[in-house]
Amino acid sequence: MRLVTQRVYMNRCNCRDSRQVTLDRDFNVPDAKPDALSIMKEQGNIQIEEVHMADGKASVKGELTFQILYAVDGEMPVSEMNGAIPFEEMIPLSCADRDDELTVNATIEDLRSELINSRKLGLKAILNLEVAAETVCDGEGAVDVEDSENVFFQKKTLDISRLAFTRKDTLRVRDEWKIPGTKDSIGQILYSNIQLGEINTRMEENSLRVDGQARIFIIYLSDSEEPEMNYYENIIPIEGNLDCGGCDSSMVAQVITGIHSRDLEIKEDEDGESRVLDVELVLDFNIKVYGQEQLELLTDFYSTREICKPVYEDSYFENLLVQNKNRIRISGKISLDNRVPLQIWDVSGEVRIDRKEPKENGMEVEGIVDVSILYRTEDSRIPLASAKGTLPFSQFVEAEGMDENSNVWFQASLEQINGNITNDKEIEIKAVAALEIVAFERIEEPIIADFECEPIDWKARSREPGMVGYVVQAGEELWDIAKRFFTTKEAIMEMNEMEKEQVKEGEILLVLKEVTPS
Repeated sequence: MRLVTQRVYMNRCNCRDSRQVTLDRDFNVPDAKPDALSIMKEQGNIQIEEVHMADGKASVKGELTFQILYAVDGEMPVSEMNGAIPFEEMIPLSCADRDDELTVNATIEDLRSELINSRKLGLKAILNLEVAAETVCDGEGAVDVEDSENVFFQKKTLDISRLAFTRKDTLRVRDEWKIPGTKDSIGQILYSNIQLGEINTRMEENSLRVDGQARIFIIYLSDSEEPEMNYYENIIPIEGNLDCGGCDSSMVAQVITGIHSRDLEIKEDEDGESRVLDVELVLDFNIKVYGQEQLELLTDFYSTREICKPVYEDSYFENLLVQNKNRIRISGKISLDNRVPLQIWDVSGEVRIDRKEPKENGMEVEGIVDVSILYRTEDSRIPLASAKGTLPFSQFVEAEGMDENSNVWFQASLEQINGNITNDKEIEIKAVAALEIVAFERIEEPIIADFECEPIDWKARSREPGMVGYVVQAGEELWDIAKRFFTTKEAIMEMNEMEKEQVKEGEILLVLKEVTPS
């Protein structure tokens, strides 16, 4: 007799923890840059460089890269300053193993800059590092018995998710535009900002299809004898296919996307004017693909010709409950200072999550959209002004079947944001945020890993009564009684003229006992 086993590769989350990191650093304005008059806006991006286990803790090394736009009192109205703050954090993961794969979801919870003096700027940031220790494990279990007669077995069908594909990849996107004739040609770029917008992914045959967009915004000085400040914005279409060999359209992808690098270049058009803007983006993709299948596990078996005892081990499986991207509309008004807005140049924002609490059939999410606005004013000395504000939101993200024990992956992103001048004191903001959740049911199931057999003492059994009356005990099924007496369910049903397998506690059944090995 031999057990037939089947392996299912799964991405098991052994433990997860998070840590807030506070960064506070002062930076001198480079000598080549003009004096700072006031801070207008800041933006940041987290780059994770190294993650590894050390003494029960996850060591996370990375850096916060930042870009600060500031006002200048002079011929050049604005300037930008770039820099980076390195960090290294130890996050306890008591249930993790040194061979586990560590996944870091890093977000900026708060980012603020301040003007210390005209040659020194301060930057403060609060980062949230959520680390998950995951194992690609074998959910191996017995599914059948071979090479044995007179063996009877029970099976159970499980709906499970198997890890079909995991990979980190990049997608290179390139586009170029000609600055319209209504705007000045580009002499010098003073500031540039590229933000990802709506990104959609779907599985296809052997590939992951990516469709979406990014928004580019630049402030520049014109290429003229008396340079003037102007701006340009456009949408970068993102589309492409990433190789996912062995996958198909029925599978579900969990994808984390970010900007790895960017490159801007000014080119001349056919008339020799600097009107062509060439942009190249490299996007990072962290991909996990899951396939759904049914696993028919062997839960028990016995033989009518020998004593067989299954040996059980605990095994772990996961089953995808839901993948849901919930888009919510957020609106509100941002107050301005005393400067009257003539034209909105740029509206950008980031989603900050303050609280996420798993609930039955979903997750309660609270957060804000951190808004930054650049607008043109009547002040010829400082023609560009900025305003900042926050728009709070709360949302219940539905995930049917989810509970506090589910393995949940969550991410939030800002897909759209724009502004409209309502009066001299306020700008109305409308935004669309995407809250994406992937929830897995945790299944812990005892599986048959081995078995032990020994001969039946047929001489001893021959001395026992050939037929017995058996009283059904609480919780027993017909299977349990047949196994106990080395017979079959069908034999008991025939002896007792039963039409159905169901038995009741206290019911008396006649059982004819086998007394020979033949």
